[in-house]
Amino acid sequence: MDQASIDRYADLVIKKGINLQKGKGVVVLTGPGTYYFARALSKSAYRNGASFVQVLLDDLDVLAERLNAQDDAQLKFSPAFLKALDHEFCAEGWSYIRIDSTEDRLDHPVLDQHKNQVYGKAKREFSEVRSKKLMRDQLAWCVCCAPGNLWAHQVLGEHASAEDLFDVLNPILLLDQPDPQGAWEEKNAMLDRRRDFLNDLHIDRLHFLSSKTDLTIGFTERSRFTGGAALLPEGIRFFPNLPTEEIFTTPDRLRAQGYVTTTKPVNVMENVTEEVRFTFENGKVVDYTAKTGKEALDAFFSVDEGTRRLGEVALVDETSPIAQSNLIFHSILLDENASCHLALGDGYPSTLEGGNALSSDEQLHQAGCNTSLMHIDFMIGSKDMTIIAYTRDGASVKLMEQGKFVF
Repeated sequence: MDQASIDRYADLVIKKGINLQKGKGVVVLTGPGTYYFARALSKSAYRNGASFVQVLLDDLDVLAERLNAQDDAQLKFSPAFLKALDHEFCAEGWSYIRIDSTEDRLDHPVLDQHKNQVYGKAKREFSEVRSKKLMRDQLAWCVCCAPGNLWAHQVLGEHASAEDLFDVLNPILLLDQPDPQGAWEEKNAMLDRRRDFLNDLHIDRLHFLSSKTDLTIGFTERSRFTGGAALLPEGIRFFPNLPTEEIFTTPDRLRAQGYVTTTKPVNVMENVTEEVRFTFENGKVVDYTAKTGKEALDAFFSVDEGTRRLGEVALVDETSPIAQSNLIFHSILLDENASCHLALGDGYPSTLEGGNALSSDEQLHQAGCNTSLMHIDFMIGSKDMTIIAYTRDGASVKLMEQGKFVF
């Protein structure tokens, strides 16, 4: 990857991803393997008027050592200066960029599962205020990825390089277009049309049906589909994910019935899960099996009650450029945008009419929105997936057949 290409990508994330406003600060979270891109993002942010950029390092190798060396009480500690950073971040309207840790998940010792659960839960509780603001689109944020050699080997084979993977990602990120930022505006217009079609149906429930899935998910009258760019309260647009292909909403936390099977690997509590089958009754996971990663799911479901209910339903069809690549990227950012998916855990108040005004868990629950410290996406889409919408006036509308939208 030449520096000019990296800088072009960084400019896309800064200008279109978080839509940086002059005089605002930026926090970038990266692992060691993608620090080169954090540096490029930081430089681009300063070129585009950032007041300050703080790069935070998430090093799984160091974390593994901490988990081995400390007891549960010690693992719950976070220093006060991080709380102060969160406070300034929220008070001053900073932007947040997270580089998916695809490279570093492949280069660290095994993490103690119990201790990692204790550490992760305490960390999420510590930053709960910031997380809630991000989930409500009250602060600009963007999740992106950056190729490295280890990730390239995982996706493309042992002889592949980071440059080879970047070649694959270029058209997915629309960086192959003469004007990538303009190309994302065109993509957003297409997602807006899909969003509007779904919202105009006034959907009561969706029925997902394939050879491995038979699941019905209900929605409240307040549920609204969204996708592509999001809006800050002051009307500034940003892209929470680059790339993005999904149209999503928050379901009724009490209305999921049937079973569903995952179709792509998902990293849960830093462990890989595969072919997970969830069985739902009255919105709650009552049984689950997995070809791989059952113990990680055990730990996930013990975090809080909200992990057993749905917080998101997202529709993506098989024509997306990520799906057309026929690759498994082992990255939620990319794999979720190649496939319909469900998230267990925290819901998005921003996708409920008037949802951002709801502050307490009780208010959110009454509106049908799930709450949890966790939010993990599980891909369920396939080439034999059919989705039928049942509207509030009693009509049925086929949305997807053989994994492709029919509207």
